Amino acid sequence: MSVANTLRVVERGHVSSFWTPSGEHEVPGETSNAEPMPGLAGDPDIDPDTAAAMQQQLIEAQEQLLSVPAGQIVANHVIGLFELAALHLRVDPPNLEEARLPIDAMGILVEQLGDQLPEHQTLSAALHQIRLAFVEVQNQPEEDE
Repeated sequence: MSVANTLRVVERGHVSSFWTPSGEHEVPGETSNAEPMPGLAGDPDIDPDTAAAMQQQLIEAQEQLLSVPAGQIVANHVIGLFELAALHLRVDPPNLEEARLPIDAMGILVEQLGDQLPEHQTLSAALHQIRLAFVEVQNQPEEDE
């Protein structure tokens, strides 16, 4: 399948399988000859004017997203992972298991992408700080009530 055809399939919301390093996997409930999913205009609960307005908002949001460099979007997601981890570390009691995944994901992005990310040094410093915070919280003695 060509890249253009693949993009059209993804745009319509139909993917019959997805690829992973361990091989191709079928998507449950989908078939390769599925009918295109109806858009907002096909939804009987949404009037056509509202559907058109929603469609226009979606187009504008996509255009806005495309106007920002991809590196900046990824860096923004890295900061989101930092904030998610910090939230899990601040609750009482801290949720170390839930904090671990966003910290690990942040580490993968920052360390593997390196200078491809804008403000890489700042993101590396943030990663270092959240890792230190994790260890500090992990090493806190449990309080007896």
